[in-house]
Amino acid sequence: MAVAVVLLLPVLAHAHASLVASEPAAEAVLATSPATLSLTFNEAVEPLAISLIDAQGGSHPITDIARDGASLRFAPPAALSAGGHVLSWRVISADGHPIGGSLTFWIGAPGSALPAIIVPDDPLRRAAIWGTRIVVELALFTAVGGAVFLAWIAAAPLTGAGRVSASLALLGLAALIGSVGLQGLDALDLPLRRIGDIAVWRAGGAGSFGDAATLMGLAFVVALASLRWRGWNARLLSLGAVVSLGTAFAVSGHAATAEPRVLASTAVWVHSVSLALWIGALLPLAIAVGRRDAAPAVLRRFSRAIPAAVVALLISGVALAAIELGRLGALWQSDYGRVLIAKLTLVVVLLGLALWNRIRVTPLLLAGEPGAVRTIRMSIAAELVLVVAILGLVGVWRFTPPPRNTAPGATVADSAFVHIHGDRAMAGVTLAPDRAGPVEFSILLQTLDEAPLAAQGVTVTLANPAAGIEPASAEAQRQPDGAWRVRMSAPLPGSWTLTLGILISDFEKVSIEAPVVIR
Repeated sequence: MAVAVVLLLPVLAHAHASLVASEPAAEAVLATSPATLSLTFNEAVEPLAISLIDAQGGSHPITDIARDGASLRFAPPAALSAGGHVLSWRVISADGHPIGGSLTFWIGAPGSALPAIIVPDDPLRRAAIWGTRIVVELALFTAVGGAVFLAWIAAAPLTGAGRVSASLALLGLAALIGSVGLQGLDALDLPLRRIGDIAVWRAGGAGSFGDAATLMGLAFVVALASLRWRGWNARLLSLGAVVSLGTAFAVSGHAATAEPRVLASTAVWVHSVSLALWIGALLPLAIAVGRRDAAPAVLRRFSRAIPAAVVALLISGVALAAIELGRLGALWQSDYGRVLIAKLTLVVVLLGLALWNRIRVTPLLLAGEPGAVRTIRMSIAAELVLVVAILGLVGVWRFTPPPRNTAPGATVADSAFVHIHGDRAMAGVTLAPDRAGPVEFSILLQTLDEAPLAAQGVTVTLANPAAGIEPASAEAQRQPDGAWRVRMSAPLPGSWTLTLGILISDFEKVSIEAPVVIR
């Protein structure tokens, strides 16, 4: 198999389709509305999604598409009015690799700005991604944390607790499989009805998300194995599940590209593991307190162990908040920060409830007070409800990027974000402000696998041929947080081409570009 892969590498390297021509051409200026549009690639492709954004910003999906060899031909949805129009396309090549792009053309005369593009959203897909994430994370924390509790804290076998943890692990595995398909739909911008497509599952399993899903699946399986053993076998297996859980969160999500990378990944690992140890103990604890022979010993062990997990959870949470926000003002100026405020409010309530349990309810239970078991179970149920609410808020971050890369002194309203995707590198670029005049560019470089990209230098070039201005270039400077920054002037509003020349080594340079709109 390894020999076959090596032999196929030259073929695979050239298998991805690329756009070689279009009618009209990019940035073309037409006298009248075209009767037909076309996209020509270097090989036959299968269209996934093609849409035309008109001069008023309305998006019109193109569904009637004729295939002519490596060309796709189609008519505009209606006669196009004067102004700028954006043709957006996403296709899949012969090797199953999805690619996409867009081009701008003008009717009448080139304008000073592109249309205000209205991005269509799929609320059902977004809700499915959000809901599935909550199920996966809640099942993961409770199953893995429950396995640790039963192996290390419980004084005697708790059969009912083991069955609950095992059921949650199986539920989590099923939801995890579904989340891969939903990730693929989101990556390819497809509706839920396309979840059976092979390309969807390939896209969902690729990159850091695929790595995290694999590690989460491993954590579920090892936790299940732990629940079937006793003694040191169960303890070692439960620790393996914990390590896999923490690593899954550390290799994906916003922390995968945050700088300093080691600190961010470590904080995520500690945060997720601490949360699992705390949350996973709640259901087994609710079962254990009803057994008079086990309750005192279990409560004492839990009371001694849980403060360390809570302290680690709080310290790592503060570190993550500082890294992701970047500056204090982002806490109330960004959607990410406002979600964080809501989360912290619920966390304070959760910690207050846990403290009340520890100081007030636990002594009553140890003293054998009537009704203490019912009180502590109701309290645990309230804690679980708060945990679900917290995970629901955290799930919103899936659609809300952190503000850490916004230039200092710029508010969210003053800035714009551009994602540049090339064949060998990606970049997230923040323009602050995004208006004509001096502009500060903050650049975060990534590999195609969404990992930080190390570079020796970055050259930023702004070009606007239609304005009769020669391209301007400047060298960006690397910052301590890992971002690259440079200050340049955009003398006129309009559509500009932003090009990044990334020096990987003394003998290797990568160039990626994308259009940007200067107001």
